Amino acid sequence: MRDGRASRFGVTVQPGVQTRLHMHPIRSAKMAVVGCGLMGSALARAFASAGHDVAVWNRTPGKASAVGGGTRAFDSLVEAVSGRELVVVSLSNYAAAAEVLSERGVAAALTGTTLVQLTSGSPADAREGLAWAQAHGVDYLDAAILAYPSFVATEYATVYYAGARGIFDRHVETLQAIAKNSVYVDEKIGAAATLDCAILEAYYGGSLAFLHAAAMCKAEGLDPKALFAQKNSFLGLISVTADAAQDMIEKNGFSGDQCSLNTHVAAIEHIVRLSQDARISARFPKELLDNYKRAVSAGLGDQELPAVFRTLTQD
Repeated sequence: MRDGRASRFGVTVQPGVQTRLHMHPIRSAKMAVVGCGLMGSALARAFASAGHDVAVWNRTPGKASAVGGGTRAFDSLVEAVSGRELVVVSLSNYAAAAEVLSERGVAAALTGTTLVQLTSGSPADAREGLAWAQAHGVDYLDAAILAYPSFVATEYATVYYAGARGIFDRHVETLQAIAKNSVYVDEKIGAAATLDCAILEAYYGGSLAFLHAAAMCKAEGLDPKALFAQKNSFLGLISVTADAAQDMIEKNGFSGDQCSLNTHVAAIEHIVRLSQDARISARFPKELLDNYKRAVSAGLGDQELPAVFRTLTQD
């Protein structure tokens, strides 16, 4: 599962990444999608809807047959990928992908093809995938999709790509069938997975924070609606801090005159106390407090909040 947003016109501008949006009709590609779960099926139908010749394969043949949408199901994986210029893999994890790709005849059938790995994983998984591809004469892109299956081919889908720029440029028009916001991150093969994990950590951490905040409100007899009505307030604070952190991390300097870490630690202590007094879980704010206090213990108490970054780069 992936979740995310693009802008109104499907283009997000981010430092260090590049996005291309093509409006002219695209060339029809002969391709295959390996894996017909919810995401794989959505990808295959989007490619077919864009006019591409799409073969689909799944371990359970019935799932491949059920994709429909102009796709063609194959019982044999070798037959499905043979003669295809682009093969997109969307499976549960890299271990499943490695098992499938190691089946007899598959590597030979993929030689000279471009493999796009859209299976969720880590940068280490991506590096192993590239090593396998290079050993078998297969061009390789590692990708991460930030969308639910229902968002595929809509303005809310973003896909990040890593690998050789020339490979990405060769296939970007085809790949934009699943997300106009197709973002090339870096030639380092683990870059897409890294950016994906980073965005998701911010998403999951932020979600847990506001849910705990809602629990505090309810425990104190305050309707959580009061918190959600102030959504722009806490999102605005995060945005301001992110902008400040970007500049401070780049310069490796965290001094300032706005609000010291010591002050932030005192505020988090209030949150921990409220949670304990209200007899709700205090695990999350205690974890926050531990991380911030660690930075203070490292002598960073008089610096700005982003100084915590320094202690987070150590175990």
